[in-house]
Amino acid sequence: MLRVAVIGVGRMGRVHARNLYNGKVRGARLAAVCDTDPAVLEYAAKRFPKAERFDSTEKLVASGAVDAVVVATPHYAHPDIAVACINAGLHTLVEKPLAVTASEAERIIAAAKARPELTVAVMFNQRTNPLYARARRLVQGGGIGEVQRASYIITDWYRSQAYYDQGGWRATLDGEGGGTLINQCIHQLDLIGWILGSPRAVEVKMFIKNRDITTENDVTALFDYGDGVYLSFAASTHELRGINRLEIAGTKGRILVDGLRMKVYTYPESEQQVNAETKSGYGFVTRKVRRYSHVAGFAFGFLRGGQQLNIVRNFAGAILRGEELISPVGDGLAAVELINAMYLSGWSGLRQSVPVPEAVYDEILARKRAEEKARSGR
Repeated sequence: MLRVAVIGVGRMGRVHARNLYNGKVRGARLAAVCDTDPAVLEYAAKRFPKAERFDSTEKLVASGAVDAVVVATPHYAHPDIAVACINAGLHTLVEKPLAVTASEAERIIAAAKARPELTVAVMFNQRTNPLYARARRLVQGGGIGEVQRASYIITDWYRSQAYYDQGGWRATLDGEGGGTLINQCIHQLDLIGWILGSPRAVEVKMFIKNRDITTENDVTALFDYGDGVYLSFAASTHELRGINRLEIAGTKGRILVDGLRMKVYTYPESEQQVNAETKSGYGFVTRKVRRYSHVAGFAFGFLRGGQQLNIVRNFAGAILRGEELISPVGDGLAAVELINAMYLSGWSGLRQSVPVPEAVYDEILARKRAEEKARSGR
């Protein structure tokens, strides 16, 4: 039986702890919880009485009580905790984002590479959605030809002021490393890289709308893939009843993922062929339409614990049965590099290459964190 600890028993940490404690991960159990807050440990004593409790990662690691950990602390704590656990020989699953900066993400990845016998992963749970997995196979397998254009609109991550008021670290540079981009949109930014690859450069506009916070809750961006291929990106956490819509247009087809439904259009001839052969001013091509739905699967997955649970199950399965990891730790770097470039573009108002120089970003982030602290009087 795989003995697992959850480090950081807050909002998501409690979900992971409950799933493990209630036997929802085959071959694994919750053996321990770790948190620096005495009130959280008191809660854990009542909710998870069979799990050991620790008030520091050092004590947990030294105890020998577990084989694996799920790191669900605030973002800045991820690297130190993950590296300590990996160095101690523990299989490690890190909540998203892997780290706030690319340099810190690389530190975790380097520790994992030094211990190849360990399973180390990152919580990119959207990869378990079969619609995005199908889109990836189609794009990378040439199913819609060469990608010409893409767009992604994500406005269904609504967050009220009450959400931000739950903890002083939310939507701050000092506590979270950013706002909507690094917290909610990291899922979509990972999917962009997973399906289409990383862009060459980004141009970003960021805003704070109708919330008393210090970081963005509204983003508009343009991703440059070279050769005239762009992805337009728009995200917000302040729109009521928002949408989640990904469109990818290719020379031989089109993919549209709209919420829990997906349409795939494929053409018998490519755009280049139609253009070369048409004798009129208007090209025409027949199309085949396939429709897919994730409604039933989503409901079933939600009742069983959600997409996060699927990643925890995959993590345990990789350790116990050699299953292929859905989101290995090395995949966590690209999304952080993209986010760092997006923030630098948003702050400077300039187009930025991807990735940006790590030392430059680290220095600017440190300065902005200090400025934020000075304004808040902390």
